[in-house]
Amino acid sequence: MEILTETVKVIVETIVGCTTGAVGRQMDYLISYKKNVEKLSNKVDDLEDARKSVEDKVEAARKNVQEIDAKVLRWLERVETITKDAPKFLKEEGQAKLKCFNLKARYQIGRRAHKMGLAVKELKDTADTFDTVGHRVDLRGGTTIFTKGYEDFESRKSTLNGIMRALKADNIRAIGVYGMGGVGKTMLVWKVATQAIEDKIFETVITVVASQTPDLEKIQKDIANELGLSFEDKNTDFQKARLLRERLKGEKILVIIDDIWNKLDLDVLGISFEGDHKGSKLLLTSRSLDVLVTDMDVQEKFEVGVLSDKEARSLFSKIVGDLAENLNLQSTMVDVVKECARLPIAITTVANALKSKKDPNVWKNAVRQLKRANPTQIKGMHEKVYSSIKFSYDFVTKEAQSLFLFCSIFEEDKVIEIDLLWRYLVGLDFFEDVYKMEEVRNMVHTLVNSLKDACLLLEGNRSGTFKMHDVIRDVAIYIADKEEKMLTIRSLEGLEKWKDSFGIALFDVDFNELPERFECPQLKFIFLANKKFPKQPIPNNVFEGMKELRVLVLINASLPHLSSISCLHNLQSLFLDSCELEDVALIGELKNLRALTLSGSNIKQLPMEIRQLTRLQLLNLKRAELKVIPSNVFSHLRGLEELYMSRSFNQWHVDGEITERNNTRVSELDHMPLLTTLDINISNPKILPKASLFEKLERYEILIGNNWDQYWYLGSVEFGISRTLKLELDRGLQVEDGIKVLLKSCEYLELTPKEGIKNILYEVDKEGFPQLKHLYVRNSTEIQYIVNLMEFKCVAFPVLQSLSLHNIENLEEICHYQVPMGSFLSLKKLKVRKCEKLTSVFSLTMFGCFSQLQEIKIEDCKVMCAIFSKERKHEIQVNHDIRTDIIDFTQLRSLYLQNLPNLVGFHPDADSQLLFNEKVAISNLEEIYIEGIDNLKMLWHNHQVVPDSFCKIKKLHVGSCKNLMNIFPPNMLRRLRNLEELTIEDCNLVEEVFEVRGENVDEICDKGSTQLRHLTLNNLPKLKHVWTSDPEAILTFQNLRQVEVSKCETLKSLFPISLAKHLEQLESLQINDCGLMEEIVALEEGLETTTEFVFTRITSLSLELLPELKYFYPGKHTSRWPSLKILKICKCNKVRIVASKELSFPNTDGLDHHVPVQQPLFLIQKDTFPNLKELNFDWYETMNQTNGRLFGEFFCKLEVLRLDGKDDKLIAGPSVFVEGLRDLKSLSVSNLFFDNEGQYAGTFDRLTELNLYKMPKLMLLWKENSEQGRAFQNLGILSVSECGRLKNLVPSSMHFRNLNFLSVRKCHGLINLATSSTVKSLVQLKELNIFECKRMREIVTNEGEGEAGDEICFNQLIFLHLDDLPSLRSFHLGNRTIKFPSLESLYVTRCPEMKIFSNGVLSMPKLKVVGLGENGWSVYRKLLPEEDVNSAIKRFWEENYDPCVQQLFTEKENGVEDSEDDSEDDSVDVSEDDSEED
Repeated sequence: MEILTETVKVIVETIVGCTTGAVGRQMDYLISYKKNVEKLSNKVDDLEDARKSVEDKVEAARKNVQEIDAKVLRWLERVETITKDAPKFLKEEGQAKLKCFNLKARYQIGRRAHKMGLAVKELKDTADTFDTVGHRVDLRGGTTIFTKGYEDFESRKSTLNGIMRALKADNIRAIGVYGMGGVGKTMLVWKVATQAIEDKIFETVITVVASQTPDLEKIQKDIANELGLSFEDKNTDFQKARLLRERLKGEKILVIIDDIWNKLDLDVLGISFEGDHKGSKLLLTSRSLDVLVTDMDVQEKFEVGVLSDKEARSLFSKIVGDLAENLNLQSTMVDVVKECARLPIAITTVANALKSKKDPNVWKNAVRQLKRANPTQIKGMHEKVYSSIKFSYDFVTKEAQSLFLFCSIFEEDKVIEIDLLWRYLVGLDFFEDVYKMEEVRNMVHTLVNSLKDACLLLEGNRSGTFKMHDVIRDVAIYIADKEEKMLTIRSLEGLEKWKDSFGIALFDVDFNELPERFECPQLKFIFLANKKFPKQPIPNNVFEGMKELRVLVLINASLPHLSSISCLHNLQSLFLDSCELEDVALIGELKNLRALTLSGSNIKQLPMEIRQLTRLQLLNLKRAELKVIPSNVFSHLRGLEELYMSRSFNQWHVDGEITERNNTRVSELDHMPLLTTLDINISNPKILPKASLFEKLERYEILIGNNWDQYWYLGSVEFGISRTLKLELDRGLQVEDGIKVLLKSCEYLELTPKEGIKNILYEVDKEGFPQLKHLYVRNSTEIQYIVNLMEFKCVAFPVLQSLSLHNIENLEEICHYQVPMGSFLSLKKLKVRKCEKLTSVFSLTMFGCFSQLQEIKIEDCKVMCAIFSKERKHEIQVNHDIRTDIIDFTQLRSLYLQNLPNLVGFHPDADSQLLFNEKVAISNLEEIYIEGIDNLKMLWHNHQVVPDSFCKIKKLHVGSCKNLMNIFPPNMLRRLRNLEELTIEDCNLVEEVFEVRGENVDEICDKGSTQLRHLTLNNLPKLKHVWTSDPEAILTFQNLRQVEVSKCETLKSLFPISLAKHLEQLESLQINDCGLMEEIVALEEGLETTTEFVFTRITSLSLELLPELKYFYPGKHTSRWPSLKILKICKCNKVRIVASKELSFPNTDGLDHHVPVQQPLFLIQKDTFPNLKELNFDWYETMNQTNGRLFGEFFCKLEVLRLDGKDDKLIAGPSVFVEGLRDLKSLSVSNLFFDNEGQYAGTFDRLTELNLYKMPKLMLLWKENSEQGRAFQNLGILSVSECGRLKNLVPSSMHFRNLNFLSVRKCHGLINLATSSTVKSLVQLKELNIFECKRMREIVTNEGEGEAGDEICFNQLIFLHLDDLPSLRSFHLGNRTIKFPSLESLYVTRCPEMKIFSNGVLSMPKLKVVGLGENGWSVYRKLLPEEDVNSAIKRFWEENYDPCVQQLFTEKENGVEDSEDDSEDDSVDVSEDDSEED
């Protein structure tokens, strides 16, 4: 009966559904319930595949130092939820109810399955849009600075200290360091940079090198990259400069430009620190004082001279070591040092040459050689520098000399990769009895190391690289060109003088400027590189007649024909990198070729003719677009020793498969008996070559499987290792002999285990991976253990240095059963992520094996409850001498724990919800990152902490720990003396950060000060105290530099008074959105004397959204801010900002209770803000003219001013305020209007930037012929937005000869922008943007009929963007000629009425593409031959015009316009009424 009732009910509901028009959908739920469930199951499977693909991308992005996009993380979270809910629904509800004949149940199942299926499909479709999942992390801090080898000489200290003082001085913008080449300028400024970073003087330090031939574009790009600023291809030079200039304003930056030879126009590049730049500085070095003073306009200059005699002897003795004490050498050593002329580079090179020579005769001969060396004419170089470098050069072998001279062909300050260098050298016969590639490689590595030992080469910025000091390079060039007959062409100028040249090295040459033919028959090598795009063709006959050419390197060239190359019969090394190639068959004629590189080329097919290169030893096809390699090509290359095919060909032929192409087989590699290096991807594991091939390999990077296309080049690169294997492994594959060989020999192994694999050791390898250094296991559904030693015994991973485990769903333990001694003893890094069943990382009995760990990173392990687990029954103690009750990680430096919701502690015996209990000792830990651990209530034990633990912590980040209540208990305070950075955020229950109590009994660390410099507290809604009481007796905080506090709703004050009085180092204080904060410094009860606060170094103070703020300090006090440059006070409605005279301070009532009176935030005197440059604050109607006069009088040095009125009420601004601001350069005003308009014209004589926003009463910026208007004629930037009643932007009488940027947005009263006569004055305008002005019909309008024939010319305009202008019909409705001689970028979007740009003659000679679009985004359209912009717009409308859509668009715009106009007019009327009443 119940079933029948339910059935009737469902039928009735369905009938009702019919009456509402949803019958089909509702009935389908009932009828197709089973199909809906099946569809859901299939869609969930598809979503799982998509998730794995996205997770692979995420992991690869993280390896590539990218930050994952928030939308991707949110997508993964949604997928996580739905992939748990859907199977549960399918299993529990679906299976149960499908068996029951119940119409209601079936209807509900069908409906829910359908809805869930839609959600699953949406997520799957979204995954397809993730072309990228991350972006490069903003690596703050700037350039990596190397100071290895810096000596702290006494003679340098005064210079160093002077530079440091200049960097801290407010009035100094540019500093110069000069001295002769080799005296140590670069090393000194690197030391300055290091010191500036340590002292936190700058937020970012950047170093770039100018050199004798500066690449200005590269300098600009390098600085931008260090700041995380990316230029787009469409950006013009002007826009790039403007972007960089704005980015440099964002923080306090030190830019070091080393080795300037001539004037650099940095301002053109956007590298300028004039005006508002928050104390940023330029530090420049040069050999010429005149260049620094005259050309670069430095304000302070410092000379770097030679060392003192004592310092010179000390440096020399330090390098030669014990030989300095040898009595037989001491007298000669004095002469040697004397000949080095106290120059550091000379002393270093000579001393390194002699440091292993014990024969006195060798030292005497050194003196003779140093005296006889001829001085050179190298600009800015002491003659002794040349002689000392030449002496060191003479001391190395002939082969090292040849290599040294060859290295000078590279660009100055170039980081040179050794693995590229030795390939270039193949064929130059520098080395005797060296024939094989392996021998060439080993020889070059050996010689580079010997030249480094001799200080003729420097270490590079990464493993396998080196650099050459600019001074040493100058000497090398001199020797190569003048003495050793290795004359090299480095410029296209005067080619006729260079007929006997040894080589050509042009690394940034315009191929269009190359001669038709080089008349240099003796050339041995050519390097030609073009940095421009698109790729330029090389003249077809340029290489004719070069019969002696042995090495040819072309980079980024277009080579449609290779006829001139095919005649180079002596060529032994051909290097075509990133070249456009068509037919390369002619390469087959180069029978003597030993090395061929086609990396990064667009070649689609390797020609059969390649097999004619029987002497070929190296073939590099990396990153080529190869689709076809014919069979029997590789099998003929029997002499090949090295084959590189990464990110290139992988379409190997498989026997039995029918394909369109007859590609080569992997088995052809078996015919290469000499192969020692192989870089290859084999997607099908069934076609591996013979195991004997792998046994011969010295180095390899081999990928086996299908899922490596996007990521396979990542991973092993960061470790600098030579044997890499990436493998999709199943049970069938692991028995292959070739796989076994690779597993035994590889150093880096990346595994994706497939079906049937339960553990890595012993199922994958039974010998313990004796050579493996790095193991990365990912994406497995069956792996239970990494190591399972239950059935056999062996030492596991004895040399493993890093272990990464990612997305191993069923991983239960890393090590199962007893692990023998010697296992994991080299392990330094452990990373575990997304291992859903892993409850702990280690067991206590295994601690001895993992005691060398330096970095632990655990993420997204949902059920992990402790880092260590108790020993299991099958485990015994590894070493009975080791105590397992105390976990002592003596080497651990970094601990990263994120998204571990069930973690309760580090130790299995942890107290309830305590991360580190009394059994955890980590004595050298420096960085702790804790995020998303919901179970934690405390980090440290309240009373018991192991002695000497946690005393070296430098950085602590705690975030999103929902139940955490405090950060530092009393017993931890004295351990914080090394703490430098502290960040606490998104912790809902944290009430205090530093718990200071009357008794802090822990005495393990001496009393003193902490190094805490950066304190960030964000979104701590229950925070009551940062310090519970005065910490001065225990720990002082005088090193604080930057404090940021935001969204701490219950925090009433920030600093205790004793702490606030000693913030001498504080540079920035920002407090934002703290709803209950009443005072910055808490009142000290009983203190009756006046307290003085002096903040000597603070440069930025920002107070925002503090509605209850009343005082800086409620007691009697004064404050001084001598360095303050930026002051921002917004949305602090209850505080009085300034007063100028003595006020009545709080008194006490009879009960000694303070009775505060309203007093100002600042008591202003003449010296309160002597250096304030930027002011941003709200102006309320309560601020009268007295306030304005105070501001104008005491803030008279202001350069940047922003005034904001109230959003809901228009009020009058303080004209009396701005009258006194004679230095003002930038003014921004919103929601205000100025009284007494026109009375303060002289104020704006220096104004260069004006921004007006939301000023609905504004009808004219200035009146015709007004004094006020003429005062604005120095403007460089003008931006006007949401000024709805503005009728005229610029009167015809105005002339803006300095304006270079103009932007107008949402000014619906404007019918046009300017008249033709006004436009003529815009001679410097470079960028013009006009957006969302609904009534604007034309940009430039006529003034009179008589001027119809005149022309309008925007001489400097480079960028023009017109967007969302529904009434715009044309740029100019008249017939005037309009010229844009400099225009490079034009965008016209959402302008439906604009069918033609202009009726008159139009000239835009530099414009090649135009951006047109109906929506907010534009599509580039390349102008056709003989096509102008008018024709392009016409073509656009012909291709896209739809009358119906056009009608709807027009109606919509008119509707929006009317509604906006109505609302705007209403708002204006209300504002006027309110202002009059006030």
